[in-house]
Amino acid sequence: MRRSTSLQVALDRYPLVDEWLQLLGNLGRSPATLDAYGRGVTHYLAYCTSSSVAAAAATLEDVSLYVRDLLPDGSAAVANSTLHQRLTAIRLWYDHLIFQGLCSKNPVPRGQTSTFRRIPDHAGFSRGLVARLIKLPHVPTEDEWLSILRAAASDTVRNRLMLAFAYYGALRRCELVALRTDDLDFAHRLITLRAETTKGKRSRVVCYSPTITSVLARHLQDSRSVAVNAGPLFRSVSDRNYGQPLTKWSWSKTVERWATTAGVSGFSTHSLRHLRLTHLARSGWKLHELSTYAGHRDPKTTVVYLHLSGSDLSARMAGSVAHIDSRIGSQLFGGE
Repeated sequence: MRRSTSLQVALDRYPLVDEWLQLLGNLGRSPATLDAYGRGVTHYLAYCTSSSVAAAAATLEDVSLYVRDLLPDGSAAVANSTLHQRLTAIRLWYDHLIFQGLCSKNPVPRGQTSTFRRIPDHAGFSRGLVARLIKLPHVPTEDEWLSILRAAASDTVRNRLMLAFAYYGALRRCELVALRTDDLDFAHRLITLRAETTKGKRSRVVCYSPTITSVLARHLQDSRSVAVNAGPLFRSVSDRNYGQPLTKWSWSKTVERWATTAGVSGFSTHSLRHLRLTHLARSGWKLHELSTYAGHRDPKTTVVYLHLSGSDLSARMAGSVAHIDSRIGSQLFGGE
């Protein structure tokens, strides 16, 4: 597994963590997951060392002191999502130690999703150690979206097609760069996402607009000069990686460049997915339709796009209390 220098230096100090990550890698965990787990556990072990705590014998109190440092007012504060990511890695690490017979008890309680299930040792942590903050994803305004499109309009055919595919299919960046020519149904303008390339490990089918059909044909023609076989839909044309599948990092840099040119902050590869799902919700798509198109395991994840679209909320307001709202508005502002 390819690792950054800083992570490898940390893992050299903790060979057991390195062996654990190698095991997870053998079982098919993604490099990004392994990187996050490695950083989370080594950060925790460094804290244990500095606090003179034997990690294998750590208690819930020791873990709580570590968490305290990571909370917003702590000395090493991190984002709520980062904190949960680290706690997940540490919990799984302790599970591994218990399996190996190196630890007798996991000091990180595992939250339960059901109120009918309780943690035997401490029911007070039935929802985990730290509350999870659920925030609405950032969706660009219409003006920001048009600015992004203008910035991308002068780019290469390949990059513009990638933007179109990412938006039309609400694709994650890993799904986009993993597309192959034989994933496309040209007759019906459909894209089949293979299970091994999706986050939920489930295949799904999305579509693309007929407006890009001729450009797609030109791209496929140009691709034959880069590689003879069908293979990946989007390939690198750089001297260093000529003909190789484009990486998700290259795609991220391209989108970042567009956002910088357009002067739009907070825009990333995932913004295209958020934007498409929000647009579909505004156009009247139902929850189950959105959930299927997005590839969400749990429809609760999809509900956020109904909130972002405002369509469900507006419709309910109009059909229930519109006359009450109108009367209040008339009383307050009727003469203005």
